[in-house]
Amino acid sequence: MPKDARLGNFVEEHLKAIHPFQEVVVISAFEHHKNEVHYKEYPYFQIQILYRKKWPMISHYRALKKAYRLLEAKGYQFNLVHLHVTWPSGIVFLGFLKSLPFIITEHYSGYQKKRRHEWSRLAQYLALKILNRAKVVCPVSEQLGKSLQEFGLESDLKTIGNVVDPTLFHYRPKATNSGPFKLLHISSLQEETKNIMGILNAYEQLLKQDSNFILKIGGDGDLGALRLAISERNIPATKIEILEAMNRREVADQIGDSDAFLLFSFIENQPVVILEALSIGRPVISSDVGGIKEILSDANGILVPSRDEAALVKAILKMKGNYNDYNLSAIAEQAADEHSNEAIAVKFLEVYTSVPL
Repeated sequence: MPKDARLGNFVEEHLKAIHPFQEVVVISAFEHHKNEVHYKEYPYFQIQILYRKKWPMISHYRALKKAYRLLEAKGYQFNLVHLHVTWPSGIVFLGFLKSLPFIITEHYSGYQKKRRHEWSRLAQYLALKILNRAKVVCPVSEQLGKSLQEFGLESDLKTIGNVVDPTLFHYRPKATNSGPFKLLHISSLQEETKNIMGILNAYEQLLKQDSNFILKIGGDGDLGALRLAISERNIPATKIEILEAMNRREVADQIGDSDAFLLFSFIENQPVVILEALSIGRPVISSDVGGIKEILSDANGILVPSRDEAALVKAILKMKGNYNDYNLSAIAEQAADEHSNEAIAVKFLEVYTSVPL
C-alpha cells in the first residue's frame, strides 16, 4: 500500500507502543492511481483510503472524511484524536472534526527556518491554525519544539521522542575480533538531507590515514547513484559494502554487526535509526543538527559540525582509538529506559488523560 515518505516508520512504532495500553483505531488516506478502501484488523483496526487526487487538499480531506464515516457506521465513537503529523491530514480539524479535541505528534523538519521555503505559504498558514487548535503538541525533540514556537505555535508542548521496538533493538554484545573497524550508515540516501557525498568524501580521506576500516552504506534510496559516487572516489572495493533496502530485523542485524553508526546529515530532528543503534549498544558519530544533541553525549557518541568533513574524519579516528572506553551495555540500557515501547506509551497516556473531554 502507498505510504507517505515523510512519515518513515515512526508513526507505526508509536502505535505499536500505545495500543497494548489504550484501544487504537487508525484512519489514513494516500494519493493513488485509483480509489480503494483497505481494512486491517490486526494488531489494531485500520481503514486506509486510497484516492485519485483531483483537487489539492480537498481530495485528501474527502478521503479522510469517508474513512471516519465508515468508522461511525461500524459504531465507533471517539472523545479524543491523536494526529500524527499536522499537515495535510490535520485539515479535518478545520472542518468536519472541528469540535473533537485532539493532540498532535510532530516530527517534520520543515518547521525549521531553513526549510520553510520548501512548502507553500498557504500550507504553512493552515498548518499553524491546526497546531494552535490542538490541546497538546508533542514534538519528537526539544529543538523541534522551539522551531514550532518560532513558527507561531501557542498550544501546550510536551516533548515525546520516537520509540524503538525492544524485541528487535536490544543490547547485543559485540563479537571480539581484530578485524577492520566497521562503520554503518543506513538511510533514505537523499543527498539533500543525508549528505551522502560528505560521508564518502570523509571516508576517502580517512582511508589515507588508516586503512583498517570497512564502511557499510545503503538503504531504500538510489543505489545506482551511490555506486556511481563511490566509483568516482579512491575507495577500494574491499573497504566498502553497499546495502540494499532492509526490513527492521535486517537493520538490527547490521547494527549488531557494526562497531559504530554514522550519520552526517544536513538536517534532522530525532532520527529513529540513531535510537536503534544506541538501543543495540553501538556508539554514534553524527553531525550536530536538529535534536541529535539531545540524545548523544560523550558517553554514547561524538557530535561534529555539519558539513565539516575533516572533523568527521577526526571523530571516526578518535572513536576507534578510544572504543574500549564506551560501555556498550550501558548505552543500550539508557536508550531502552528512554525510548522503549513502554516508556513512550506512559508519556502518551499522561497526555491523553490531561486533555479535558
